[in-house]
Amino acid sequence: MTDRKGPLTGVRIVEMTGIGPVPYAAMILADMGAEILRIDRPGGYPAVGPTLDFSAMEKASIFYRSRRLVRIDLKAAAGRDLVLDLIGGADAVLEGYRPGTMERLGLGPEPCLARNPALSFVRVTGWGQDGPMAQMAGHDMNYIGVSGALSLFARDGRLPPGIPPLIGDMAGGALFAVIGCLAAVLNARSTGKGQVVDANMVDGTANLYTLLSALSAMGLHDVQAGDNVLDGGRHYYRTYICSDGLPIAVGAIEPGFRKVLLQKLDLSDDPRFRSDAPEDEAYCIETLAARFAAQTRDHWVALFDGTDGCVTPVLTLDEAPAHKHNAERSVFRTVDGVVQPAPAPRFERTPGDISTSAAAASRSDPAILSDWGIDAARIETLTRDGVVSGDD
Repeated sequence: MTDRKGPLTGVRIVEMTGIGPVPYAAMILADMGAEILRIDRPGGYPAVGPTLDFSAMEKASIFYRSRRLVRIDLKAAAGRDLVLDLIGGADAVLEGYRPGTMERLGLGPEPCLARNPALSFVRVTGWGQDGPMAQMAGHDMNYIGVSGALSLFARDGRLPPGIPPLIGDMAGGALFAVIGCLAAVLNARSTGKGQVVDANMVDGTANLYTLLSALSAMGLHDVQAGDNVLDGGRHYYRTYICSDGLPIAVGAIEPGFRKVLLQKLDLSDDPRFRSDAPEDEAYCIETLAARFAAQTRDHWVALFDGTDGCVTPVLTLDEAPAHKHNAERSVFRTVDGVVQPAPAPRFERTPGDISTSAAAASRSDPAILSDWGIDAARIETLTRDGVVSGDD
């Protein structure tokens, strides 16, 4: 699992190890063929707490797959010089430290771009590189709270206690970092000029809800969160619980799809479902809830299979890999005993791949520096001096 393939084959990126958005962004790019050298500190990433020990989890972390690792002491001048040389031969650098950290290491945009004028310097943070909150600590919930995105998840006037770090970290942060990196690399290849990319969760998540902003401006998404068409306020776009306690999702927004839904549920003749009147909404929700609660989830899945009724199961993380659609399309793969999503998106002519397992990608190997133009004698000296360290 070492051959690189995919549409980004030939693109070289230096990744400064972090948690959350940066390794996920790097994973996506590496799965698409980019050759990424991950640089970590000696000893690995420190534990955040007993329940989030990233150092202990690293060898099983899917995030780190498809690229290689070298541990370098950035407190040593020789280590910083080595990283600067590596960046000099890269298309991009990807870092997620607090603003100013790379500058204090002597590896900020100014020296890196001086060494490599076509470099794309991609920075991933919560708040952005400037502004009154730029130096404040925070996490996904904080960033999406400030951007306005968290408010969209309220129900009955109340926010959920918490939501998984997908909207801010992975979508607003990592995916916009990937987009920014690719755009900057393309621009540099046509102009010869690199630039700094400020990818952050506040900007990204504000951008993610553009559709809802547009609908709100048109008066189509302007009531309390949870009461609008696209957030569970209508009977035809929400979840229901079946007789076995398992959830099902209904997404029959368009009238044609709603017609199929009602036909399958023997509700086509009920005038209150045809009226689409707001005052009938509570009745429609209660009726559908009672109807779905009368049979198991498997019953409803079978009934709507192959139709346009837009009724599907809500699967758990354990159930999803075995679902017939996911299984036939190999949406998930098992590598070293770890079930994980396959590379996405899919490319017809240059498909990506998981080139290195998470376990293999978490072992530091100074020898790989030779692939980046560092001669053997220098590698030997740096290793002997403890500037570069390997893992047994």
